[in-house]
Amino acid sequence: MSFSVCHIVFYLKDLLEGTYTLRIIQSFIELFVRIAPYLVISILIQTLLMQWVVRRGARVKIRNGIWAILAGSFLGMLSPLPSYAAIPIALSLLPAGIPLSALMAFSIASPLINPSVLFLTVTQLGSEVGIARVVATLVISVTGGMIFGRVFRSVALSFDTKGITDKYQRSFWKELWRGTLFIGKYFSIALLISAFVKALVSPELVSQILGHHIQRSLLVAISMGVPFYSCGGAAIPFVEVLKDMGMNKGAVLAFFVAGPATKLATLYIYKSLLGVQALFLFLFITLVGAYLSGLLFLLLT
Repeated sequence: MSFSVCHIVFYLKDLLEGTYTLRIIQSFIELFVRIAPYLVISILIQTLLMQWVVRRGARVKIRNGIWAILAGSFLGMLSPLPSYAAIPIALSLLPAGIPLSALMAFSIASPLINPSVLFLTVTQLGSEVGIARVVATLVISVTGGMIFGRVFRSVALSFDTKGITDKYQRSFWKELWRGTLFIGKYFSIALLISAFVKALVSPELVSQILGHHIQRSLLVAISMGVPFYSCGGAAIPFVEVLKDMGMNKGAVLAFFVAGPATKLATLYIYKSLLGVQALFLFLFITLVGAYLSGLLFLLLT
Protein backbone atom coordinates (compact mmCIF):
# COMPACT_ATOMS: atom_id res chain seq x y z
CA MET A 1 0.00 0.00 0.00
CA SER A 2 2.78 2.42 0.99
CA PHE A 3 4.67 1.55 -2.19
CA SER A 4 1.58 2.33 -4.27
CA VAL A 5 1.07 5.68 -2.60
CA CYS A 6 4.73 6.60 -3.08
CA HIS A 7 4.55 5.48 -6.70
CA ILE A 8 1.51 7.72 -7.29
CA VAL A 9 3.21 10.67 -5.58
CA PHE A 10 6.35 10.37 -7.71
CA TYR A 11 4.25 9.87 -10.83
CA LEU A 12 2.28 13.06 -10.14
CA LYS A 13 5.50 14.93 -9.39
CA ASP A 14 6.96 13.89 -12.73
CA LEU A 15 3.69 14.74 -14.45
CA LEU A 16 3.54 18.23 -12.94
CA GLU A 17 7.26 18.95 -13.22
CA GLY A 18 7.88 22.55 -14.28
CA THR A 19 4.27 23.67 -13.73
CA TYR A 20 2.89 26.36 -11.43
CA THR A 21 0.67 23.70 -9.83
CA LEU A 22 3.69 21.81 -8.53
CA ARG A 23 5.28 25.00 -7.28
CA ILE A 24 2.10 25.86 -5.36
CA ILE A 25 1.88 22.37 -3.83
CA GLN A 26 5.55 22.40 -2.85
CA SER A 27 5.23 25.87 -1.30
CA PHE A 28 2.14 24.78 0.64
CA ILE A 29 3.89 21.70 2.05
CA GLU A 30 7.02 23.68 2.89
CA LEU A 31 5.05 26.35 4.76
CA PHE A 32 2.94 23.75 6.57
CA VAL A 33 5.94 21.72 7.76
CA ARG A 34 7.70 24.86 8.97
CA ILE A 35 4.81 26.31 10.96
CA ALA A 36 2.87 23.19 12.11
CA PRO A 37 4.80 22.55 15.38
CA TYR A 38 4.42 26.17 16.45
CA LEU A 39 0.76 26.15 15.47
CA VAL A 40 0.10 23.17 17.75
CA ILE A 41 1.77 24.96 20.68
CA SER A 42 -0.20 28.17 19.99
CA ILE A 43 -3.50 26.24 20.00
CA LEU A 44 -2.56 24.73 23.38
CA ILE A 45 -1.75 28.19 24.76
CA GLN A 46 -5.04 29.53 23.43
CA THR A 47 -7.07 26.69 24.93
CA LEU A 48 -5.42 26.87 28.35
CA LEU A 49 -5.92 30.63 28.55
CA MET A 50 -9.53 30.28 27.42
CA GLN A 51 -10.21 27.79 30.19
CA TRP A 52 -8.54 29.97 32.82
CA VAL A 53 -10.24 33.22 31.79
CA VAL A 54 -13.74 31.79 31.47
CA ARG A 55 -13.66 29.63 34.58
CA ARG A 56 -11.79 31.95 36.94
CA GLY A 57 -12.13 35.34 35.29
CA ALA A 58 -9.88 38.35 35.65
CA ARG A 59 -10.63 40.80 38.45
CA VAL A 60 -9.17 44.26 38.48
CA LYS A 61 -9.78 46.61 41.40
CA ILE A 62 -8.10 49.67 39.90
CA ARG A 63 -10.86 52.06 39.00
CA ASN A 64 -9.39 55.46 38.21
CA GLY A 65 -6.79 57.18 36.10
CA ILE A 66 -4.08 55.99 33.79
CA TRP A 67 -3.44 52.84 35.85
CA ALA A 68 -6.92 51.57 35.05
CA ILE A 69 -6.35 52.21 31.35
CA LEU A 70 -2.97 50.45 31.46
CA ALA A 71 -4.52 47.50 33.28
CA GLY A 72 -7.27 47.32 30.66
CA SER A 73 -4.72 47.35 27.85
CA PHE A 74 -2.59 44.60 29.37
CA LEU A 75 -5.64 42.42 30.08
CA GLY A 76 -6.83 42.98 26.52
CA MET A 77 -3.48 41.74 25.18
CA LEU A 78 -3.77 38.67 27.41
CA SER A 79 -7.37 37.91 26.46
CA PRO A 80 -7.72 34.71 24.41
CA LEU A 81 -11.38 35.41 23.60
CA PRO A 82 -12.36 36.53 20.09
CA SER A 83 -13.42 40.16 19.78
CA TYR A 84 -17.13 39.36 19.44
CA ALA A 85 -16.99 37.80 22.92
CA ALA A 86 -14.27 39.85 24.65
CA ILE A 87 -15.72 43.28 23.85
CA PRO A 88 -19.31 42.64 25.10
CA ILE A 89 -18.01 40.93 28.24
CA ALA A 90 -15.70 43.86 28.96
CA LEU A 91 -18.38 46.49 28.41
CA SER A 92 -20.81 44.60 30.63
CA LEU A 93 -18.56 45.60 33.57
CA LEU A 94 -19.57 49.27 33.28
CA PRO A 95 -22.27 48.95 35.98
CA ALA A 96 -19.56 47.65 38.34
CA GLY A 97 -17.94 51.09 38.25
CA ILE A 98 -14.93 50.32 36.03
CA PRO A 99 -14.16 53.42 33.93
CA LEU A 100 -15.23 53.40 30.30
CA SER A 101 -11.71 54.47 29.30
CA ALA A 102 -10.23 51.29 30.81
CA LEU A 103 -12.86 49.05 29.21
CA MET A 104 -12.30 50.67 25.82
CA ALA A 105 -8.54 50.20 26.19
CA PHE A 106 -9.25 46.51 26.75
CA SER A 107 -11.64 46.40 23.78
CA ILE A 108 -9.11 48.00 21.44
CA ALA A 109 -6.20 45.81 22.57
CA SER A 110 -8.08 42.51 22.56
CA PRO A 111 -8.44 42.04 18.76
CA LEU A 112 -4.87 43.19 18.04
CA ILE A 113 -2.85 40.51 19.82
CA ASN A 114 -2.95 37.71 22.38
CA PRO A 115 -0.31 35.32 23.78
CA SER A 116 -0.77 32.60 21.16
CA VAL A 117 -0.57 35.13 18.30
CA LEU A 118 2.51 36.70 19.90
CA PHE A 119 4.13 33.27 20.16
CA LEU A 120 3.56 32.61 16.45
CA THR A 121 4.76 36.09 15.52
CA VAL A 122 8.03 35.68 17.41
CA THR A 123 8.73 32.16 16.12
CA GLN A 124 7.89 32.92 12.49
CA LEU A 125 8.76 36.60 12.04
CA GLY A 126 11.27 37.26 14.82
CA SER A 127 11.27 38.88 18.25
CA GLU A 128 11.67 42.37 16.76
CA VAL A 129 8.28 42.20 15.03
CA GLY A 130 6.73 40.54 18.09
CA ILE A 131 7.92 43.29 20.44
CA ALA A 132 6.79 45.93 17.95
CA ARG A 133 3.28 44.42 17.90
CA VAL A 134 3.11 44.51 21.70
CA VAL A 135 4.36 48.11 21.93
CA ALA A 136 2.06 49.30 19.13
CA THR A 137 -0.94 47.58 20.72
CA LEU A 138 -0.17 49.10 24.12
CA VAL A 139 0.28 52.64 22.79
CA ILE A 140 -2.80 52.50 20.53
CA SER A 141 -5.07 50.96 23.17
CA VAL A 142 -3.97 53.36 25.94
CA THR A 143 -4.38 56.35 23.61
CA GLY A 144 -7.72 55.04 22.40
CA GLY A 145 -8.95 54.46 25.94
CA MET A 146 -8.10 58.03 26.90
CA ILE A 147 -9.81 59.45 23.79
CA PHE A 148 -12.94 57.34 24.29
CA GLY A 149 -13.06 58.37 27.95
CA ARG A 150 -13.15 62.03 26.94
CA VAL A 151 -15.48 61.78 23.94
CA PHE A 152 -17.98 59.42 25.59
CA ARG A 153 -18.50 60.52 29.16
CA SER A 154 -21.11 57.79 29.63
CA VAL A 155 -22.82 55.14 27.54
CA ALA A 156 -25.97 53.13 28.10
CA LEU A 157 -25.58 49.44 27.41
CA SER A 158 -28.18 46.75 27.75
CA PHE A 159 -27.20 43.23 26.77
CA ASP A 160 -26.77 39.83 28.35
CA THR A 161 -23.34 38.18 28.26
CA LYS A 162 -24.46 34.91 29.85
CA GLY A 163 -24.94 33.24 26.49
CA ILE A 164 -21.44 34.28 25.44
CA THR A 165 -19.74 32.94 28.56
CA ASP A 166 -21.82 29.75 28.48
CA LYS A 167 -20.51 29.11 24.96
CA TYR A 168 -16.98 28.80 26.34
CA GLN A 169 -17.82 26.67 29.38
CA ARG A 170 -16.57 23.54 27.68
CA SER A 171 -14.13 20.87 28.78
CA PHE A 172 -10.45 21.29 27.94
CA TRP A 173 -10.45 18.52 25.31
CA LYS A 174 -13.63 19.74 23.66
CA GLU A 175 -12.30 23.29 23.57
CA LEU A 176 -8.98 22.01 22.20
CA TRP A 177 -10.74 20.08 19.44
CA ARG A 178 -12.99 23.01 18.47
CA GLY A 179 -10.05 25.41 18.54
CA THR A 180 -8.00 23.08 16.34
CA LEU A 181 -10.80 22.84 13.78
CA PHE A 182 -11.45 26.59 13.79
CA ILE A 183 -7.83 27.74 13.62
CA GLY A 184 -6.84 24.88 11.29
CA LYS A 185 -9.45 25.94 8.76
CA TYR A 186 -8.19 29.51 8.57
CA PHE A 187 -4.55 28.44 8.58
CA SER A 188 -5.19 26.09 5.65
CA ILE A 189 -6.73 28.94 3.66
CA ALA A 190 -3.89 31.29 4.65
CA LEU A 191 -1.23 28.73 3.68
CA LEU A 192 -2.90 28.14 0.33
CA ILE A 193 -3.00 31.89 -0.40
CA SER A 194 0.63 32.17 0.72
CA ALA A 195 1.62 29.29 -1.56
CA PHE A 196 -0.10 30.98 -4.52
CA VAL A 197 1.69 34.27 -3.78
CA LYS A 198 5.07 32.57 -3.39
CA ALA A 199 4.66 30.59 -6.62
CA LEU A 200 3.04 33.20 -8.84
CA VAL A 201 4.13 36.66 -7.66
CA SER A 202 7.61 37.94 -8.32
CA PRO A 203 9.70 39.29 -5.42
CA GLU A 204 10.44 42.37 -7.55
CA LEU A 205 6.72 43.25 -7.64
CA VAL A 206 6.30 42.79 -3.88
CA SER A 207 9.41 44.86 -3.21
CA GLN A 208 8.21 47.58 -5.53
CA ILE A 209 4.75 47.84 -3.91
CA LEU A 210 5.50 46.99 -0.28
CA GLY A 211 9.20 47.64 0.02
CA HIS A 212 10.96 50.83 -0.94
CA HIS A 213 8.30 53.57 -1.01
CA ILE A 214 7.47 54.05 2.67
CA GLN A 215 4.17 55.96 2.54
CA ARG A 216 2.74 53.85 -0.27
CA SER A 217 3.79 50.57 1.30
CA LEU A 218 2.09 51.47 4.59
CA LEU A 219 -1.16 52.49 2.91
CA VAL A 220 -1.19 49.34 0.78
CA ALA A 221 -0.49 47.16 3.82
CA ILE A 222 -3.33 48.79 5.76
CA SER A 223 -5.76 48.28 2.87
CA MET A 224 -4.66 44.65 2.55
CA GLY A 225 -5.81 44.00 6.11
CA VAL A 226 -9.46 44.09 5.05
CA PRO A 227 -9.47 41.17 2.56
CA PHE A 228 -6.44 39.18 3.73
CA TYR A 229 -6.55 39.19 7.54
CA SER A 230 -8.52 36.17 8.72
CA CYS A 231 -8.13 35.12 12.35
CA GLY A 232 -5.35 35.61 14.87
CA GLY A 233 -2.14 34.00 13.71
CA ALA A 234 -3.56 32.68 10.44
CA ALA A 235 -2.29 35.78 8.63
CA ILE A 236 1.28 35.18 9.79
CA PRO A 237 2.37 32.72 7.04
CA PHE A 238 0.92 35.08 4.42
CA VAL A 239 2.89 38.04 5.81
CA GLU A 240 5.97 35.86 6.27
CA VAL A 241 5.98 35.06 2.55
CA LEU A 242 5.55 38.74 1.63
CA LYS A 243 8.30 39.75 4.06
CA ASP A 244 10.69 37.22 2.50
CA MET A 245 9.82 38.68 -0.91
CA GLY A 246 10.56 42.28 0.05
CA MET A 247 7.77 43.66 2.27
CA ASN A 248 9.33 46.15 4.69
CA LYS A 249 8.97 45.86 8.47
CA GLY A 250 6.82 48.96 8.80
CA ALA A 251 4.27 47.57 6.36
CA VAL A 252 4.28 44.27 8.27
CA LEU A 253 3.41 46.03 11.52
CA ALA A 254 0.79 48.26 9.87
CA PHE A 255 -0.90 45.17 8.42
CA PHE A 256 -0.99 43.44 11.81
CA VAL A 257 -2.63 46.47 13.44
CA ALA A 258 -5.13 47.32 10.71
CA GLY A 259 -6.10 43.72 9.88
CA PRO A 260 -7.75 42.66 13.16
CA ALA A 261 -9.23 46.13 13.65
CA THR A 262 -11.11 45.94 10.34
CA LYS A 263 -12.46 42.41 10.70
CA LEU A 264 -16.21 42.32 10.11
CA ALA A 265 -16.87 40.73 13.52
CA THR A 266 -15.05 43.55 15.32
CA LEU A 267 -16.77 46.27 13.30
CA TYR A 268 -20.19 44.69 13.86
CA ILE A 269 -19.66 44.56 17.64
CA TYR A 270 -18.70 48.24 17.82
CA LYS A 271 -21.61 49.29 15.62
CA SER A 272 -24.14 47.14 17.52
CA LEU A 273 -23.06 47.98 21.07
CA LEU A 274 -21.74 51.54 20.82
CA GLY A 275 -23.15 52.99 17.61
CA VAL A 276 -21.80 54.52 14.41
CA GLN A 277 -19.92 57.38 16.09
CA ALA A 278 -17.96 54.98 18.30
CA LEU A 279 -17.27 52.72 15.31
CA PHE A 280 -15.76 55.55 13.27
CA LEU A 281 -13.75 56.76 16.26
CA PHE A 282 -12.41 53.21 16.75
CA LEU A 283 -11.45 52.98 13.06
CA PHE A 284 -9.78 56.40 13.15
CA ILE A 285 -7.71 55.48 16.21
CA THR A 286 -6.62 52.08 14.94
CA LEU A 287 -5.96 52.98 11.30
CA VAL A 288 -4.03 56.14 12.15
CA GLY A 289 -2.25 54.10 14.82
CA ALA A 290 -1.40 51.43 12.23
CA TYR A 291 0.13 54.01 9.91
CA LEU A 292 2.11 55.85 12.58
CA SER A 293 3.33 52.69 14.30
CA GLY A 294 4.48 51.24 10.98
CA LEU A 295 6.23 54.49 10.08
CA LEU A 296 8.01 54.78 13.44
CA PHE A 297 9.00 51.11 13.42
CA LEU A 298 10.53 51.50 9.99
CA LEU A 299 12.37 54.69 10.86
CA LEU A 300 13.69 53.48 14.21
CA THR A 301 15.02 50.08 13.07
